[in-house]
Amino acid sequence: MSKPPSKRLTDLELVVMRAVWDLGPGSVTVRDVVERLNAGDERSHAYTTVQTIMNILVGKGVLESQRGKGRALLYRADLSHEEATASMTEEFLGRLFGGRAEPLLARLLEHESVDRDTLAELKRAIEEQLGEEDDA
Repeated sequence: MSKPPSKRLTDLELVVMRAVWDLGPGSVTVRDVVERLNAGDERSHAYTTVQTIMNILVGKGVLESQRGKGRALLYRADLSHEEATASMTEEFLGRLFGGRAEPLLARLLEHESVDRDTLAELKRAIEEQLGEEDDA
C-alpha cells in the first residue's frame, strides 16, 4: 500500500500558498501568483519556479488544477489557511515539545515582544476556553 503524499509545506511552498490564499477562494493562474509574489517582495520570483512549486503542491493534494481557457491551468486551494495552520502547529508541537502546548506557551510568554495588550487578549481567550469547559 503506498503512502499518501505529504502535506508538509516547505518554506517556498508556504510562500506560494500564502499568495494563493491572499488572492481569494477562486481559481488562480501561475501568472496571478507570480504577480502577487513580486508585488510584495523585494526579490523576484521566476514564473517557472512558481509553476514547479504549484505543480508539487498539486501532487501533495494542497492545490487542485484544471484546464482553463487556452493553455492556462487554473489552480484552487484544496487546503485552507486554517487547516495548514492547525496541521503545522500540531507538527511543530510534536517535534519540539512532545505534543505539549504548555512549554510553547511558557516560552512565548517569556518573549520580550509580548506586550500588555497581547497578554490581556491571551487572558481573555484562556478565560473563554475555561468558561466553555465549565459549561460542558
